[in-house]
Amino acid sequence: MAFARTSSILNDFSPLFLTLEKTHRYQDNPAGFKCYFLSKKCIFITKWRVARDNAMKRMTIKPIYTERFVLTKMTAGDADKYFRLSNNANVMKYVTGYSLNREESDRMLRSFLEEHGTDTYLGRYLIEDRHSGELIGAAKLDKIGTAVEIGYRIMEEFWGKGVATEIAVGLIRFSQSVLKAEDVIAFVNIHNTASIRVLEKAGMVNTETIEDLDEVKYKFNYSPKNNPSMKRIFYVFMSVIALMLIAAFVMPKDYAVEKEIVINKPKAEVFEYLKSLKKQNDWSVWGRKDPKMKKDFSGTDGTVGFVSMWEGNDDVGKGEQEITKIDEGHRIDTQLRFIKPFESTSDAYMETEAIDSTSTTVKWGFTGKMPIPMNLMLPFMNMEESIGKDFKDGLKNLKGILENSK
Repeated sequence: MAFARTSSILNDFSPLFLTLEKTHRYQDNPAGFKCYFLSKKCIFITKWRVARDNAMKRMTIKPIYTERFVLTKMTAGDADKYFRLSNNANVMKYVTGYSLNREESDRMLRSFLEEHGTDTYLGRYLIEDRHSGELIGAAKLDKIGTAVEIGYRIMEEFWGKGVATEIAVGLIRFSQSVLKAEDVIAFVNIHNTASIRVLEKAGMVNTETIEDLDEVKYKFNYSPKNNPSMKRIFYVFMSVIALMLIAAFVMPKDYAVEKEIVINKPKAEVFEYLKSLKKQNDWSVWGRKDPKMKKDFSGTDGTVGFVSMWEGNDDVGKGEQEITKIDEGHRIDTQLRFIKPFESTSDAYMETEAIDSTSTTVKWGFTGKMPIPMNLMLPFMNMEESIGKDFKDGLKNLKGILENSK
């Protein structure tokens, strides 16, 4: 084992070391440097440690996010928050067995901060609500060999709400994706049934029972070799994705909707009214779905380059419309750029055609492309029914406004 370990290090850092000769044994010397005793040669890995430490110092430590929570590295300024957690006997049941007083809590926090610096992802984290900032608990990331150990403590009022499972899954994913952990492990007291269930839900497997001096605990592992079911799920999922992509390539990507109406007003009057995007809010269906909709404008209304911006409730979302071309007296082209609830771009147009001197046909059209794989949704969206109905209703509103105007 000594030879294998020394060879591995030399392979990884060959420019820094002497040629390996027959290895007898290795040990830690009094100076703190790991020294390998060879026949006639001793290799110090001081340079490796310096390089490793310098790399860690250059690391930018960012918060860890889950769907509902944010995990930030603890600092000395978090003593009050940590005491709220450690002062609860139920929370500390499988840690110390009793609640900590302020002095004990501060001492424990200091020991955590001394163990790992601020320039590594390893260490203790506060768990807080992403939106309210409410304290949820604490978590840890530690290194044991090539494995990353995860851990957590949750405030009692949040027990039974799926918090611990979300945190465990988040720590596992972070350990694998960012820390590149070969294995993710966790230790839990054999009587802590709630945490055992949490780790199992997170996909971890009980692989060992460990008898310490003060407790008996289980070791849980999360790694591909211990989770064949996860592999199967992954392969099935990727197969479904592949089939969906194939379908997306052969399905239509273009969509178009057009509706028209006759308005008993002269063409010139109708066209002049349609050029105004500000006035469009008075007759379009979407402008009426949210009376409190925020509106903003840029440029000169009725000219190319004018932009009308909106932001409202879930029915109208957020986006903007820009006049891109005007064929005077005949057609107005605009581009719709939707931002919320999802980003997309479509083209719209308004056309006018005189029937006689007192009546005009108005056409309102909408075209666009649905990118792959979003085009898979086209058959289920039924653009003609959903958008078409809104176009019809909008044109009826337009007709009423123009025909009732003096």
